[in-house]
Amino acid sequence: MKNVAILIAAIAAWYAPAAEAGQIVNGCEIKRRASCPGADLSGANLTRSNLSSANLSGANLSNANLSGDRITEANLTKANLSGANLAGTILSISYMNGANLSRANLEKADLSQTTLPDANFREANLTGANLSMTNLKGADLSGANAKDAVFIMSSMANANLTRADLSGATLVGADMRNAILEGAKFCKTTMPDRSINNSGCPK
Repeated sequence: MKNVAILIAAIAAWYAPAAEAGQIVNGCEIKRRASCPGADLSGANLTRSNLSSANLSGANLSNANLSGDRITEANLTKANLSGANLAGTILSISYMNGANLSRANLEKADLSQTTLPDANFREANLTGANLSMTNLKGADLSGANAKDAVFIMSSMANANLTRADLSGATLVGADMRNAILEGAKFCKTTMPDRSINNSGCPK
């Protein structure tokens, strides 16, 4: 048993320096509190990285793999995340004003308490995502798949939800004043007043 413990410790020591150093992509070190505004990280494989409190404002993360990452309290203002894989990613309490998330995969992602006014979610996959207490004022969610997504107490005033699929979504307490709902699908959807909207369920 002693030899096994020594072997495990040796393996841990071998891998620790690499993990501590962090991956470097186009001059940006992928780590907590990274400061890489405007960085080109397009197409990068950053799976399960920790970018909490990072400054990635204006960065190009299009088609990057950020699945399972922790990106809390980060600055992603006007970042390009179009086509990115953000499945299961924790993006809570981040600033993403004007970010481009069109066609991004945000399945089961956590965007709670995130600031997202005027963000672009066109045709994004938001299935099962948590957007509770999120600022989505003026955001474009046209054509988005938001099945089973949670928007509890979110601000969605003036948001564009044209053709968005809100089947099974929870909108309790959400502010949807002047939101565009043309062609949006409602089925087993819990509305802001807690009523259930089944208007789009198959007959």
